[in-house]
Amino acid sequence: MTHMLLPDDVLSYHDDVFYDLVRDKCGIVVEEMFQLQNIRSVQSLLRINDVFDFINYDSVELTALKRKVGFELSNGKFQIKAGIRFDVDTFIEALRNVNDKLLQPMSTDHQSDDLTISQEFLVKHPLLKALVEVYLTKDNNDNDNSLSFLTVLIDNIIQNLARPKNAYSYNEQVQKFAMSLYILAGRNVYEFVRMNIPGAIPAVSIIQSSLDSAESQIMASEFRFDTLKRKFSLNDKTIAFCAEDCTPIIPTITYNATSNTFSPGQKFK
Repeated sequence: MTHMLLPDDVLSYHDDVFYDLVRDKCGIVVEEMFQLQNIRSVQSLLRINDVFDFINYDSVELTALKRKVGFELSNGKFQIKAGIRFDVDTFIEALRNVNDKLLQPMSTDHQSDDLTISQEFLVKHPLLKALVEVYLTKDNNDNDNSLSFLTVLIDNIIQNLARPKNAYSYNEQVQKFAMSLYILAGRNVYEFVRMNIPGAIPAVSIIQSSLDSAESQIMASEFRFDTLKRKFSLNDKTIAFCAEDCTPIIPTITYNATSNTFSPGQKFK
């Protein structure tokens, strides 16, 4: 089949740019055929099994288009015009060749664990290039922990995006971050972040379930020293200070490391 030259970024074409390309490569009749079927992008075109399937449907809206696309034979069967069939098949095959090339960008050396990613694939996916640079920087600065949580969050997001939505999962650090965000910022801000960064943080219902668990509930006059001890042990802490909002009376609290005691600062007069 004749080789058709296509732009490098053709897989991202949609709407007017897509229809302009279709008209240029296949003609105005094929453009009209795609528009009537609401095929609006290269990606949607590649996911359709048979773009000529519409000829099997009896609809007044399709009558005019059918006459342009083919002929109705005396035996009742419909024959697609050879030129239109050829143009469409050539166009779709060229698109699939471009798509297949990008879907197989990586080559593996069977003698080593090295993985090679083509420059074309990195240009097509600039986010991947940026991630590679981030992880290279991280590896070169082993003692720099400033990106530790960020890399955990990015890893979690990428893993979730490769799964169905009902199979999303979140590691412990992300769950703690999500709970802190919900407590400090409130439900509206939390939902705003969650909806705009898919796969980053769990649904509100999961956070609320965690907050409603037995150890998260705080009751007046109830002392839970065993829970506090476990919390200290998990976080490698030995001292905690807790008080109501008394800043108008006690502006500061000072810790004396020598005597291992707390003392209030100067009171307001």
